[in-house]
Amino acid sequence: MTDSAVFGIAAQVFVRDASLIDPSPWPASPSGVILRSGGSALQGVWGSAGGGQLWWVEFDEPQHNSSGDGPFATAQVHEKFLELAPAFEGDPGADAQ
Repeated sequence: MTDSAVFGIAAQVFVRDASLIDPSPWPASPSGVILRSGGSALQGVWGSAGGGQLWWVEFDEPQHNSSGDGPFATAQVHEKFLELAPAFEGDPGADAQ
């Protein structure tokens, strides 16, 4: 999911499965906002690629993980599970009139 994505603080994201054989630890595919960097995942093994970046995500609604624990308002999420939300293309001044 991260081939062309550039994540950063305040990015709106969806948490998705990395692949059919690498499911997300957040099965409800939640959306949220990146709060800060979570550091490197080099200490763990993350699928066949290994390593990568972790991000702290604040979910739009509290979530339960794939183990049934929770609800969690925030969590560290590996970037391989993140997908940038599409940019808003509406007229930001339309409601001001």
